[in-house]
Amino acid sequence: MLNKTGIGAIVFYVADIDRTEAFYKDTLGLTLQRMEGEAGEFDGADWLMADVGGISLIFFQMEGKRGDSPVIVFNLDEGGIDGIVEGLASKGVTIVTPVSHAPDGGWTADFADPDGHTLSLYQEADKAR
Repeated sequence: MLNKTGIGAIVFYVADIDRTEAFYKDTLGLTLQRMEGEAGEFDGADWLMADVGGISLIFFQMEGKRGDSPVIVFNLDEGGIDGIVEGLASKGVTIVTPVSHAPDGGWTADFADPDGHTLSLYQEADKAR
C-alpha cells in the first residue's frame, strides 16, 4: 500500500521552539526556516523546518509526552490519501487523526502501528484527493 512512497519528513513536538531553533541552528549548524501555520491546531503558530539529505525535519511547539514524537511522515507521490486511509482502516489499523489540512495547506492523516507509534501520511494540496 505504501511501497510507492518515500519518507518525506520526521516531525518533532518540542517544548520551546526558540530553544529548539538555537540547538539545531547554532549547535548542529542546520539551516532552518521559521514557518507560520495555516490550518488546524497550528493556525498562526510558528514552526521550524530543515532539509537534511532530502528529508524534512519539522518542529512544532506543542504539549506532548515522551513517545509522541518523532513521527515518520510518508509522502504520497500521487493523490488518494482518502483511499489509503480507508484501506488502512479496513485492515484494522487505528486511525489516530483522519484526513485533515496540513499546516502548509496540503493534506495529512495519522495512524498507529501495532505498538502505538504514530505514523503519518502527507499529500500535497495540488494532488487530487
